[in-house]
Amino acid sequence: MKKFIAAAIIAVPMFALSATYADAPVHGKMEAFVVELNDNKESLVAAKDVEPNEVLEYRLTYVNKGESSIAGLTVVGPVPKGTIYLGNTASANGAASLRVSIDGGQTFESEPVIRDVVKSNGELIERIVPPEEYTHLQWTAEDAIKASGGKQFYKYRVRVK
Repeated sequence: MKKFIAAAIIAVPMFALSATYADAPVHGKMEAFVVELNDNKESLVAAKDVEPNEVLEYRLTYVNKGESSIAGLTVVGPVPKGTIYLGNTASANGAASLRVSIDGGQTFESEPVIRDVVKSNGELIERIVPPEEYTHLQWTAEDAIKASGGKQFYKYRVRVK
């Protein structure tokens, strides 16, 4: 069972990434690492098999193979089924705006995600959707990727259920 979970958590994001950028001048790579803690020091080990409660770090790298700079790159990182996003772990190596999805990547919005909820007594209240309910993360780069080998990096963490 453990290997099946790992395959689903690691392979699904890779397929989505390679299908999106197969013929584009920007080439993307997504890697998954298990975050290990030894003597209060973190280390990352390539994810092959994962177990419940392990923390994974996804790293997305985009390289411009073209001869012109490319502006406005939008990057989407899925939160695979069987995992939950760990809030405040998303980052980029340059200026980028972050938006999140709670509906399988159909729509994206800025944090905090707020929804109206009707309580049992009929009162309408606002509820902040917790990061554990996010299904995708989306960054829009504010800086162009330089031509001929320019790179941008994005990362985030999830916990295996």
